[in-house]
Amino acid sequence: MSDIHRLPRVEDVEWQAAAWIERLQADDVTDADRARCLAWRRAHRRHDRVFQDMLATYQLLAAAGPSVRATSFGIAMHAATQRRLHRWRGWTAVAAVVVLLLVPMSSGWQAWVSPRFETAIGEREVVMLPDGSSMELNSASAARVSYGDDGRVIRLTRGEAYFSVVHDPQRPFWVVAGDTWVRAVGTAFNVNRRAGGDVRVTVSEGKVKVVAMPRGGAAPSDRALAQLPASLLAAGAQADLRPGHTEVRALPLPQLTREVSWRTGTIHFENRPLREVAEDLGRYTPLRIELSDRARELLVGGSFQTNPQGVEALLTALHDGFGLQVRREGERNVYVE
Repeated sequence: MSDIHRLPRVEDVEWQAAAWIERLQADDVTDADRARCLAWRRAHRRHDRVFQDMLATYQLLAAAGPSVRATSFGIAMHAATQRRLHRWRGWTAVAAVVVLLLVPMSSGWQAWVSPRFETAIGEREVVMLPDGSSMELNSASAARVSYGDDGRVIRLTRGEAYFSVVHDPQRPFWVVAGDTWVRAVGTAFNVNRRAGGDVRVTVSEGKVKVVAMPRGGAAPSDRALAQLPASLLAAGAQADLRPGHTEVRALPLPQLTREVSWRTGTIHFENRPLREVAEDLGRYTPLRIELSDRARELLVGGSFQTNPQGVEALLTALHDGFGLQVRREGERNVYVE
């Protein structure tokens, strides 16, 4: 059970706290930014503790003079924490950060070359990106962030994530999930890597372009996208993508809300085949659930918590409400028939 309640990694929290502090010092900071920062701090005690510690350090540095610039803070603070903070304490650590802040830096994006973020089973994590965009990772998910002067690329290597993107015409925002490219402008959308390599994209706000690449390995770019059969998705649209094939549908508002309800800690189903329900709930439990052919197509519905207890509630409902046999072998394997 230790993998269910694993604490956020200190390194990831430091990255996020640094990004939040940098954002809060920006001239264009908004009330929405402040509210999202507060929500992130309240999500876990470690978030707030690291934020407070790093903010106090930043304030000490800011008092040292104009050479301490907010745009350099994320870079320097992370470098300092990675190299020094776990070994040094007090003013020694502060001095290390000051030295780093005095080094000229050409781009605030350099701090965000390929940091990796991941969640364990039962966890959700909000990551504030340096430009004010945000990424919310669902349970058992992982992503790698690469920010550069000419673009922003998120590689969703596992699981599901919800993105809220700040528009920046000079730096295109891409999400790459397997062989799928998602090109966003200023928008909010959900990307879900499903079993078998399929990717599901659901758009809550704005518009995105999506394409299922016939082959992997290429780097996303507007030039390459213009040569491909991309689909434009507006708010309320959903696409299922696999190499060489894209299926697009419009979702009514209640269903659109259900598709991203995992962000509230609850997931909803209505007349869905049990194979789909088991797949979606499977990321919230260490159990491996196998279904018989008869059970796979059974239509079920309901609301379940996005944690192992929610999966246990489903298994109980299948046994008590549908008369299915739920057989357990060992600690991880469950057979439903």
